[in-house]
Formats: sequence, C-alpha cells, structure tokens
Amino acid sequence: MTNDAEPPADPVLVGDLVAAARAGQAWAALEAVATAGYASGVTKAALLRAGGAALDFIADGAPDGTDDPAYDAVLDLMDRLEGFCSAGAEIEPLPRK
Repeated sequence: MTNDAEPPADPVLVGDLVAAARAGQAWAALEAVATAGYASGVTKAALLRAGGAALDFIADGAPDGTDDPAYDAVLDLMDRLEGFCSAGAEIEPLPRK
C-alpha cells in the first residue's frame, strides 16, 4: 500500500507567510519568503501547501464577516506561484545549476 497523502505544511514556513502577509509591504515580503524558500530547496507544492495553511490560520483569527488584507495578500502570492497573474509577476523556482 502506498501513502498518497500530502505531507503537512511546514509550520515555520506557514508562520513566515502569515508574518509577511501582515507586514507593511505584504506583496514584497511574501515574495521574499517565496524566493528564499525556492533558494533553500522548498518546492512550489510545499509553498502552496504552506499558503493554504496560512489562509486557514488567517481566516480562523478573523471575526466573521470581515475581510483581512493578509488573507488577500496570501491569495495573491499563491496566484503568482501558479502563474495566474500579470506577465512578469510570476514567482518561479530558481534554475538548477
């Protein structure tokens, strides 16, 4: 039998994403977390898992009916990781040497 379950999101990466999303310049801070992750060998799938966990964390802490800008910032990051954004705004893994 194989275990097809995805590994859990890295809690440190989740915390970094939440902190970056709540930073004054969330877009740049989240990009920095993602590019540092890529530079240290984190995969796009792992970044997306951490992004999903960060969304859950932010949503769990928001009062019902409110829109947290940090939530939207993480969604924007995930779109940029997937390429669902303006040309040139994508965040791509670093080329392998």
